Amino acid sequence: MVFILTGLFILGSAVGSFLNVVIDRSVEEKGVFGGSLRSQCDYCKATLSSVDLIPIISFAGLGGKCRRCKKKLSWQYPFVEALCGSLFALSFYVLGSFGAVSLWLLLYFLFLICIFIVVAVIDIKFSLIPTTFVFFAAAVSLFYNYFFLDSALFVQNVLTAFLLAAFFFALFLITKGRGMGSGDIPLAFLIGMVLGWPNAIAAMFLAFTSGALISILLVIFGKKGLKQTIPFGPFLAASALVVMFWGRQIVDFYLSFI
Repeated sequence: MVFILTGLFILGSAVGSFLNVVIDRSVEEKGVFGGSLRSQCDYCKATLSSVDLIPIISFAGLGGKCRRCKKKLSWQYPFVEALCGSLFALSFYVLGSFGAVSLWLLLYFLFLICIFIVVAVIDIKFSLIPTTFVFFAAAVSLFYNYFFLDSALFVQNVLTAFLLAAFFFALFLITKGRGMGSGDIPLAFLIGMVLGWPNAIAAMFLAFTSGALISILLVIFGKKGLKQTIPFGPFLAASALVVMFWGRQIVDFYLSFI
């Protein structure tokens, strides 16, 4: 077990390093695979060598600075690498504890982890939802549900996805785009497709609750004004991941108050 978890963490941190490239390049006109594929320093544009690209270790060994220009590097890089590695290992551990480990389910979880991390960090960094990734993930989820779930669950997940998308679309219209961005609509659809009923509702409740709490704290500490907004995508993505792992327990916890 320890060997597998360690291997998945190492794999996840390496994937996280690639996700950092995807995050930084996805909003550029040249795209993820445009231009040079070699990683460069954000400041001096020096090409990074292999020793500079070891996930987490290189950042720590260099003191969080570029080897050439000595400017501080973003904490995004080791954070995404460590988060992705931890979630990869957690996927196997949680699925194993529920006796539900299968290769296809594990790969499905790892894929969704990558998508939700990319969506959350891009929304934090650029205040937009990368809908191309979201639509692709929704299509993958649709096919997974069709081939691996029974017909009743498949229909239930599809209906839940459309229900959540319609709810977010209504919020977008009511607030005229000021309270809810259009990119949150397909993201809600994806979450409904992945989690189904009632787990998707639990994820929505968790996202709105955590989003409201963080917003209040940011206003109290003067980081945001009352009329300023914060990206909601990270709360949706984080809540979806939490419910992916512990949906049954969270739903039972909510129901205990009814």
